[in-house]
Parts: sequence; C-alpha cells; structure tokens
Amino acid sequence: AAMSRAEDGTQQRDLLYDHFSEKDDFWFDFMADTGDGGNSSYAVARLLARPSIRTLKDDSEVTLPRGDLLLIGGDLAYVAYS
Repeated sequence: AAMSRAEDGTQQRDLLYDHFSEKDDFWFDFMADTGDGGNSSYAVARLLARPSIRTLKDDSEVTLPRGDLLLIGGDLAYVAYS
C-alpha cells in the first residue's frame, strides 16, 4: 500500500518499484557496523554500489553482482545530528 497511490478511489500501479516487476528474483545488499565514523561507511557503500564485486572462494575468483537495493543499518545509520 505504501508503494501505490489511490486518487479519487481508483488504484494505480506501483509508483516506485514497477521496473522490478518483470524480474524473476530481487536481490538486496545489507551493510551495517562497518567501523567508526562516516568515512568507513562511505567506503563500504561505495564498494557495494559498483556493478559487481570480485572475491575469492576456495582459490577461485567469484564475481558477485550488485544488489537491486542497498540497505544501510547499524548505529551510524540512525544517528541524528542536531
């Protein structure tokens, strides 16, 4: 309901995530508690925003695609500055 809007009693299609409706799957990345301060959070978020990440698993290289959505959690994501 939060992603749809009703005007004059008529329901419209999803407004925000309609471009994912044709996909068979939906992947998201989640990062939290990456270290002290905003610089380390920025560095990890920037890495996760790349189209793909290459890593090693059992002495062979694996390419992981970027998720469709990046969720940022942890105490630094919830800090309110005044």
